Amino acid sequence: GRETFSWKPDLGWTLREELSLTKEQDLEAFHVQGYTQAPRITPEGLLVETPNLPQQAATLEKQVYLWSKKFFEGDLYVTYEFLSLKEGGLSLLMTQASGMNREPFMLDHKPKTTGSMSTVHSDAVRNYHWEYYREMNDVRNDVATHAMLKNPFWRGMAYGCTRKPLEKNQWHRLEYLQQGGRILGAINGEIVIDANDSSSAGSGSILLAGHIAIRCMIRTKMLFRNLKVMNSNFPPSA
Repeated sequence: GRETFSWKPDLGWTLREELSLTKEQDLEAFHVQGYTQAPRITPEGLLVETPNLPQQAATLEKQVYLWSKKFFEGDLYVTYEFLSLKEGGLSLLMTQASGMNREPFMLDHKPKTTGSMSTVHSDAVRNYHWEYYREMNDVRNDVATHAMLKNPFWRGMAYGCTRKPLEKNQWHRLEYLQQGGRILGAINGEIVIDANDSSSAGSGSILLAGHIAIRCMIRTKMLFRNLKVMNSNFPPSA
């Protein structure tokens, strides 16, 4: 009974980034944080592979972020395709990631190097994060689960579940759409996340500017391709 994601951009939307992720120069659009050996370009797409190690404190630095060097502002649409090549792992999308005063933190400070989860939820980086592929040992693996949180407040915004895990060795399409405080997340055209943020919810203002990032935790082996990012309602200088 889930709703279909049927949104299409109108003339008010501007294409800000479009990468096939099959060309070596595509990696230049990202800052790689954490396990820098994880990403490499292949003919099929961007391959991200992290070590097959237990999930514990000693493995925190074996995880990776791929940050957009571009800073996006306004309503936001992000889409890309992903394919998991093995059991296990976790991948999440971070959006509207900025410093606590909306500043582009990647320019104000030296680029971060840690692979731990601290940048997501405890490192003075405001963001939304959507865990869209979750097969770790602390979540159910017999279904596909989704979680979206607002950080660094660790505020749960939306949760979703579909009856079957996402199939391996098969391409899936992710779509993220934010218009004001309304955020939709869809996989293969099916809405799995429906969130509403508010400036009166006790976790700061609605986030409308920042970098995006794809993060992969340990035991993850995934391909990514056809990244597209669009903005609407942003200043002409953005």
